[in-house]
Amino acid sequence: MEIVVVGINYKNTPLQIREKVAFSKSDLERAYVQLANNHYIKELVILSTCNRSEITAVVTEVEKGVQALKNFYYRFFSLEENVLEDYFFLNTSDEAVKHVFHLAAGLESLVLGEDQILGQVRDAHRFAHEQGRTEAILNKLYREAVTTAKRIKRETAISENSLSISSIAVKFIEQIFEDLNNKKVLVIGVGKMSRIAIENLMAKGVEEIYVTNRTKGHAIDLSKRYPEVGVIDFHDRYKMIPQIDIIITSTSAPHYVLKKEEFEKYYNKDNKVCIVDIAVPRDVDPEISSLKGVSLYELDALKKVSLENMESRMEAAKVAVEIIIEECIKFENWYHCLPVFPAIEGLKTYGETILAEEFESLTKRLETASKKDKELIEIVMRSLMKKIIKKPILNLKRAGEDQQGELYARVASELFGINGYSCKKR
Repeated sequence: MEIVVVGINYKNTPLQIREKVAFSKSDLERAYVQLANNHYIKELVILSTCNRSEITAVVTEVEKGVQALKNFYYRFFSLEENVLEDYFFLNTSDEAVKHVFHLAAGLESLVLGEDQILGQVRDAHRFAHEQGRTEAILNKLYREAVTTAKRIKRETAISENSLSISSIAVKFIEQIFEDLNNKKVLVIGVGKMSRIAIENLMAKGVEEIYVTNRTKGHAIDLSKRYPEVGVIDFHDRYKMIPQIDIIITSTSAPHYVLKKEEFEKYYNKDNKVCIVDIAVPRDVDPEISSLKGVSLYELDALKKVSLENMESRMEAAKVAVEIIIEECIKFENWYHCLPVFPAIEGLKTYGETILAEEFESLTKRLETASKKDKELIEIVMRSLMKKIIKKPILNLKRAGEDQQGELYARVASELFGINGYSCKKR
């Protein structure tokens, strides 16, 4: 068994490609069902965010498991042959483990050290676990990665000057307009990214903010939290365009929520409109950018702003990497010891069986011994048994850490007659 990570991310994959392989929640449910019967893939976690789409898996054979995951991407999203080949990244074994730890800590994010990814990683693991697609290995890996990420945030300043994608979008808009006080803003979508954008807009002094969402009740709930925010019916979103200076959109819709033909009907060519689309897949028809006076910015345009405060975060990242190295070694030692754990349990059971048999035989011959004497004899015998098997157990663990666990476990099982115990990574 080996751990692998296969996917694409913002580092070398343009938005136009990333949006083709973005999983919605309903997609995830179907994806887990489709991958359930692949005999090369024993465990998996799918993570899909605006900047990445990747699958961490435990596979029986690396080459065949990786190819199965790549083929799945093409089949599931009905993609043309080889369209992803220049963009796929692959991590295996210890590098795959390190990737998951770095990911949870925000070291793989567009915004170094950002907080949102930790929740996304945790939710991805939880959902996979609910679908019955994670077992001992990935459960341990993701729990340790999340715990380590929390430790890094406590012990370093990596998140202090960090910005979320939503706050970067507002900062980006501020650079364009300089003064946002008298601007009117329409926010499409009511998810976490939209809420962060609203809070940042209010902090910048924006007084007129409107929100719209396909489910109007969710928008009304949001306006209760922010009384200053007005609610617009989703069907009336185009009618607001003549009054609006800025549009920020972040929905999970699989199609455009702003289309050029509808946008043109209401757009006043004498006005200037700034649109920031931070959704994946994109919410805004790219053709809208061809209209006079319209400035459309997509996710990849925000990279420059994300580099601000990078120096202080880079220093914190160095400390984070040291912590991750320490925790990765612990996980890798545990992982490489998986083949010896059944043998160790078998050895303990073997010792307990002998102890029980010999204690029973001895006490039958010591009919005059008191209850207290028999308890003392059992304590001494148990202590002796533990000392006898202590060295073999330590050597088995050491062999596991040296990646010789299967060999030593097999030998120990044969020597002590505990062949009923599996000696392979499960």
